[in-house]
Amino acid sequence: MSTVRPPLLALACAAVCLLGAAAGRAQSGPLPRFHLDGVALEPSSLRFAPRNGLERPALIRMEGRLANPLGRYYLYYSAHSHSGIGLAIADSLDGPWIEVPGNPVIPNVAIPDVLWIDESKTLHLWAHGTNARTELWTSSDGINFQRHSTSIHAATINTRNATYTRTYAYPLERFGSSYVMLYSGLLEERGVRAIWLAISNDAETWTQLPTPLVEPAEHETAAIYDPALVLFDDRVFIAYNDASSHRGGSIRYVEIDRELNPLGSGGQRFVLKEPHPGPPLNGRLRSTQFHQEENTLLLLSGASLRPGIIIRATAELPHSAE
Repeated sequence: MSTVRPPLLALACAAVCLLGAAAGRAQSGPLPRFHLDGVALEPSSLRFAPRNGLERPALIRMEGRLANPLGRYYLYYSAHSHSGIGLAIADSLDGPWIEVPGNPVIPNVAIPDVLWIDESKTLHLWAHGTNARTELWTSSDGINFQRHSTSIHAATINTRNATYTRTYAYPLERFGSSYVMLYSGLLEERGVRAIWLAISNDAETWTQLPTPLVEPAEHETAAIYDPALVLFDDRVFIAYNDASSHRGGSIRYVEIDRELNPLGSGGQRFVLKEPHPGPPLNGRLRSTQFHQEENTLLLLSGASLRPGIIIRATAELPHSAE
C-alpha cells in the first residue's frame, strides 16, 4: 500500500455504517461513515478466478510511477487457495476493472500485499505459498516479478503461520525504522490467532517483534487476523477481521498509540462492519484495504463465499481533517 499520511485515513476495511462494540454491545465508533457502492470484481468477469473465489484486494496507483502504465490503477487479487496472483487495471477507481492477459502474474501463491518503494523505483509484492512464511517479489513494471527473499517466518515468533500482511511506509521513533508490516499468526498452545508487528528500514530485511501487537478481547472470537493500519484525526487504529463466519466475518478495530506499542487484549473494540446475511456480502467480509485520494476514501474488501467477490465502499472525509 501507499505511504500512510497522517492525519487522514490510509488503508484498512468495509462498511455501510460504522458501529462500535464493547463487551458485546454496539456503540458508535470514531471512524467516519462508509457507504457500500457495490461489487468491484467478481469471478464471472475474470478468466483467472480459481475456485470461483476472490479473497484479497491489493490496490495501488501506478500513474506517475511508471513511464507507461497499462492503467492508472493496478488491482492485484487472489483466491484463498495458493493458485496465484491476478491483476486487473483501470483508469478510474470506479472501474471498470480489466483483467490483464497472462494472469497469474505470480503462480502458486496467494494473498497479495503491495507497496511502491520510491528509492529503488520498484513495486514490492508480498504473498505466501505456505502458511509458515511470507515472501517478497519485486518488479519494475508491476507485471514481471522476481522472487527476492523471505520476509517473515512463523518459526521466529513460535506461531503456526505468518501471513496476511499489510505493509506501510510508517516510521517508528522507538526503533528508528521506516516501514511496518502487520500480519497474522496463530499461537497454537493458547489457541489464539493474533496480530503481530515487523519493522524494517528498507522494506526488504524485516525484524519480527516477539510480542503480539493485538490479541482478541474477551468478548471476541479467539481468532483475529487480516490487520490494517488506519490513521484518522491524529489518532491511530488497527482494523482486523474476526472469525464470526467461515474464514472471515465482521471487521473490527481498536485504537493504538502512534508508536504501535502492544495492546494485547486491551483497548476498546469497535465493529466496523457486521456483514449483512444477504447479497452481496452474504454474511462474510475478509481482507480489507483502504485507498485515499483527496477527501474520498475508497474501501475494498473480500466478501461472500462461493463465489467470493471484492466489494467497494466510500467515505467522504471532512476538509478539516487535512
